[in-house]
Amino acid sequence: MRIETTHDQSCCCSVRAVPRQIGEQVTAFYNLRSACPVLRLTIPDELSEKHLNFTNAEPDSAYHCSVPFLAYRRGCLSEFTNSLHRFAFDGTELREEITAQYVSDLRETWVFEDDAISRFRNARNYLSRHAELDVARWLESQHWQISSLEMYGGQFDIEGSSSDHVATAFEVKFLAQREVLFELNCASFMSPTAGSLGMYSPMDYLLFRLYEAACQLQKQNTHKNRIAIAIVSDYDVSYKIPLSEGWIDWKNPSFLKRDPEIHAFLSKQYEQNPNLDADIKTLISGLSEIWILRYESSFELQREHRIQLSQ
Repeated sequence: MRIETTHDQSCCCSVRAVPRQIGEQVTAFYNLRSACPVLRLTIPDELSEKHLNFTNAEPDSAYHCSVPFLAYRRGCLSEFTNSLHRFAFDGTELREEITAQYVSDLRETWVFEDDAISRFRNARNYLSRHAELDVARWLESQHWQISSLEMYGGQFDIEGSSSDHVATAFEVKFLAQREVLFELNCASFMSPTAGSLGMYSPMDYLLFRLYEAACQLQKQNTHKNRIAIAIVSDYDVSYKIPLSEGWIDWKNPSFLKRDPEIHAFLSKQYEQNPNLDADIKTLISGLSEIWILRYESSFELQREHRIQLSQ
C-alpha cells in the first residue's frame, strides 16, 4: 500500500514574513491558526483561548514556549507543519485512518501543565509524535515507500520499503534537548548550579532507549528488517565523539557505567528486569540496523550514523 495524500502547498502556514513586534506576532500567528488545518489540529478551537493565554503569560523557569508559535517566530512554520500536511491530512480534511489517540497526542496540551517538570515531560511526548512523522517524511526523501504508520493503527511507528524493495519496520526514539539531564539528574535540570553529567552517561541512556525500541520491534512477529532510530538533540555535545569513536560495541552492547549519576537510573531498570544486560545483547544484536539522526535545521532531519548489525 502506498500512502496517497494531496498537500495544499498554498496553505497560509507557508508564510515567511514575521512582524517585528511580539504583540503583532501573537496576533498574526493565531490568525494563521484559524486558517491552517494543521494548526487547528494541534491547537483546536476549544483550546485556542487557553493556549493564547499561555503564549501571552510570563515564561516559566524553563522558558517554555509553544512549539508551533516558536517555529512561526523563527520563520520555519511550514517546516513544522510539513509532516502533518503530508500524513495527517488529505488536502484540508483530516484522514479517517488516524487513531483517536494519535489525534489527542498531536494536540499541544503540554503547555497547560502546572509546573516546568510536567511541561518538559509532556512536551517531549508531543515532540516525539511529530518526530515519528518527520522520520517518515525524511524516508520518503530518501526514496523509501511508506506503507503504514502507527498514526493509522499500524504495528510499528513506521513500515516501508526501500528502493530495492526491502520491507522494513522502524521504531523511533526521540531524545529531547537536555533529556538525559532531566532523567538522570533532575536537580541539575531545574538548577544548573546543582551539578552536571559525566561524558559516559548519555551513551548509557542512548543504549537503553535503543533497547526499548528493539523490544517494541521484537514484540511483533515480523520477517521484515528491523531498524531502531534515535533522534538525538544534543548530538554535538554528547554523542558525536562517542559514536564516532565506537565507545559501544553494538554487536555485543553493554552499559559503560562510568558516571555516578547513571547508577540510580539503571538500578530502577534492573529491579524491573534482572536480566537486562543479557536482553540488551540479544535484542540489540538482533536488529538489522541502528540509525542515529538529528535535526540539521528546525524540523529537517539528517542521518549521522548507520550501524549495521544482523542481516
